[in-house]
Amino acid sequence: MLRLPYRGKTRQKTVTMPNWAFGLVAIGSAALGVALFLAISAIAVLLLPIVLVAGGITAFVMRKRIEALLRRAGMSQPQPATTRKSTARKSTDRKPQRDEIEDVEYRVVDEPPRRPEEQGRR
Repeated sequence: MLRLPYRGKTRQKTVTMPNWAFGLVAIGSAALGVALFLAISAIAVLLLPIVLVAGGITAFVMRKRIEALLRRAGMSQPQPATTRKSTARKSTDRKPQRDEIEDVEYRVVDEPPRRPEEQGRR
């Protein structure tokens, strides 16, 4: 027999429990724990695709809303550059702008280090 101390308000009692009852309680609590774990994991597996799809849709919608808010506030990202052909097709009344190319020459001048005796001759 298993003896468990039990304190009720002010009196102290000792409750005795047969071994088979203690084993039954232990097996029942383990079974309840396994059942709860399986139920929660099944719910998680079922909800995972729903949560991922809802998160993707929400991110897409919020990105569009944030871009619109930034555009209205004047802080939007620069638009990607269009090619000359698409610009020429879109605007037939004005001439497409041409890139200006500057012709630049450069030269690297590298003087060898002078020896102290060469400086005196010059």
